[in-house]
Amino acid sequence: MSAPMLPTTPLLAACPHCKSSIFWPIAKEVDSYDTYDMTGFFDVGLISPENLVLRAEKKVKKLKYQDVAKYEQASPEQILEFIQRGRFESSYELPLRLLFWQRCNDERLEVGRVGLKFDERENLQKMLFLVDQSTDSHLLLRAEIFRQLEQFDEARFMLDHDFDEEMAARAEQLMLAIERKDSLPLQFVGRDDEYDYETAWLARRYAPEDPTKFNFAELTPPVFKIGNRDWWVKVLGMLCHNWALIERNEDDTATVYFFQDQGGKERPAIIDSLGFAGVRDARQGLKDNGFEILKTYPGPWMGCEPKGFIYDDRYVGNFVYSQLGYWKS
Repeated sequence: MSAPMLPTTPLLAACPHCKSSIFWPIAKEVDSYDTYDMTGFFDVGLISPENLVLRAEKKVKKLKYQDVAKYEQASPEQILEFIQRGRFESSYELPLRLLFWQRCNDERLEVGRVGLKFDERENLQKMLFLVDQSTDSHLLLRAEIFRQLEQFDEARFMLDHDFDEEMAARAEQLMLAIERKDSLPLQFVGRDDEYDYETAWLARRYAPEDPTKFNFAELTPPVFKIGNRDWWVKVLGMLCHNWALIERNEDDTATVYFFQDQGGKERPAIIDSLGFAGVRDARQGLKDNGFEILKTYPGPWMGCEPKGFIYDDRYVGNFVYSQLGYWKS
């Protein structure tokens, strides 16, 4: 089990005195001490005499080193120079390049720098040869590399995958950044705030119903395919709502399809639609017109979203938003 909250020692550090690089895998340990002493913590009742002696010894050693200067973070320049010298086993190349990337990302976020420097871009390109597609985390890593290189189509292709529960929220955050064509380093939300992103990813990966599995005679009018069920809701009054789905088109434009409450009908009907330049514009348009994402807007309307095989009923002429003036641009 991974514990991302625990700190890890970077492969490369800087001496606090001469600032030279220190590569930990080949450094010789001469002594050590515990910064947090757990000796006797699990003893029942009084601490045993042996643990009391051990605790005293550890305290003496800790006091011995309390004023010793601590190792510093290696600068991006130091890390890059160390990589270029190549005096390490090949298995360390990817971790070192990740460390260089991390340090550069910190600087980019601090100053808001969008563009990549030459060395940063070259580092990312070389990392693509070192990161395979064998695991969910590697797919996400490759997607993030492509995104920062502003190769958004390649980044989106890496995310065309059913990620496990732990990775789904991160995949959704990456996809939203790709849709914005944002290439700045991405800061993921904390674990406690991942639920909405996880459910959004599951909705994005929704596999539309396959009408070929059913009797076509029972599916008239024909099924209208929409590739997700990430519902938006607009509460109009007591037990009265409008619903919407956003569909991304092949040319990266987006279409919003509108629905009314099903009212006991077996199948939901599209009553109207609007086109947008992209998903981001569609989402903003819905927000500006009183729609909320269902999964983040709990209320008595939960569970009332349209269900079943969708069909197109726009020919009836109930163009509430596209023609009757209820949509504000």
